[in-house]
Amino acid sequence: MTIATEYAEYVTSLEYGDVPEDVADYAKKLTLDAIGISIGARPRAVSSDAFVDGVDSLADGGKSTVFATGEMLEPEYAALLNGALVHSLDYDDTHRGASHHPGATVIPAAIATAESVDRDVSGRELLTAIVAGYEVNCRLGMAINPESHYDRGFHGTATCGTFAATAAAAKIAGLDAEELTNAFGLNGSQAAGSQQYLANGSWNKRAHPGLAAHAGVLAVTFAQKGFYGSEAPIEGEDGFLNAYSDDPRPKRATDGLGERFELRQTGIKPYPCCRYMHAPLDAVFEILSEESIAPDEVERTVIEIAEPGVNIIGRPIERKRNPESFVDAQFSMPFGVALAIVEGEATVDTFMEVGESGYDDEFARIMEVTELTSSERVNGVFPEKWSAYATIEADGETFESYVEYANGEPENPMSWDDTIGKYEELTSHLSTETQEELLEAVRSLETVDVSELTEPVAAGSQTDAVAND
Repeated sequence: MTIATEYAEYVTSLEYGDVPEDVADYAKKLTLDAIGISIGARPRAVSSDAFVDGVDSLADGGKSTVFATGEMLEPEYAALLNGALVHSLDYDDTHRGASHHPGATVIPAAIATAESVDRDVSGRELLTAIVAGYEVNCRLGMAINPESHYDRGFHGTATCGTFAATAAAAKIAGLDAEELTNAFGLNGSQAAGSQQYLANGSWNKRAHPGLAAHAGVLAVTFAQKGFYGSEAPIEGEDGFLNAYSDDPRPKRATDGLGERFELRQTGIKPYPCCRYMHAPLDAVFEILSEESIAPDEVERTVIEIAEPGVNIIGRPIERKRNPESFVDAQFSMPFGVALAIVEGEATVDTFMEVGESGYDDEFARIMEVTELTSSERVNGVFPEKWSAYATIEADGETFESYVEYANGEPENPMSWDDTIGKYEELTSHLSTETQEELLEAVRSLETVDVSELTEPVAAGSQTDAVAND
């Protein structure tokens, strides 16, 4: 049995009753987080106009809702736009072992498909499809070996997300195992996502999950019409694992499938930046909460994290100390440290304001004296732990802090109250009525239909959501 076939049989046979209560509850929390980010990205991300206007020029009506605008599009385009917006602030969930963002592809594909089929889809069906998508996504991300995948220049959110979006959409569409296996076969020719966006802070990364969700919906549509897909598209000689990684781990693709829910191991972000920056930021804030340190007293800061993280948020150090955009800032540990010390917070609006409007000499100086390093004590526990050590030398004294698990990780989870607070901050431009109705629909998703989930956004005023960049 191939991995694609095993995935297909798992996805098509999964029932809501198979999902533990805590997993279903967490799936709702992840859904609220994704929807909130997609809505919040519309007025905040400078790329939003290009995404919205571009999709609108291609699509003309449909049954599936765009959460940020309330417009109705064909499912593949609603999934594209919602997926891109979920990832546009780099504020979306992260699975540590897979080292990518599963929700930005899975949730948009599942919801868009649920609205497009010719029947009422229940919230329980939606949650089941979301769980199925996460289980495929996270396992495939671990099997590809994230470090090798990144070294080859690929972005796992996009590549693995294509297969995951297909799984979620197929579950809603009612594909059988043979049809879904063929859809996965097509994914081998659709999975894409280059990390070249790091060269100039481009918007490619934001588009990746939207394109993956779009590809997933297309694969399901083709399979329904009898498309015959590649055999063994995942582990085959020229399949996904071998073509996209120098050191794949195929056994991880199905390890614990149906027994252990990897969705529960997905973290929610309290800061709108690369997940590798979160434990260091927690450590810096811990020092600042205990010590009175003025920015001009800081002489040197040292952040110690796992080597893969240093490659992404610390190299080349000259660029990381001179970010030129919001995207650059989201992948710059020196920027994050300076933001914490100078601004005293790292909210999405603070990140954007400083990242896009520029920073003063003191801010630039702190970035210049911030160093990133790695060691066996952090590499030895990675990727099970994305731990971090922070050291601040200020006014002749040295202050240190260690964070084992960042806020939002499964071992240190964000509560419902914290998640709702993040959602409310991101959707503050909506009317209070729309905001509250949408929140209540997600909280009670197992008792409502998908139409009731999207109704508050489709019916509510979205005029304030127009980008004001």
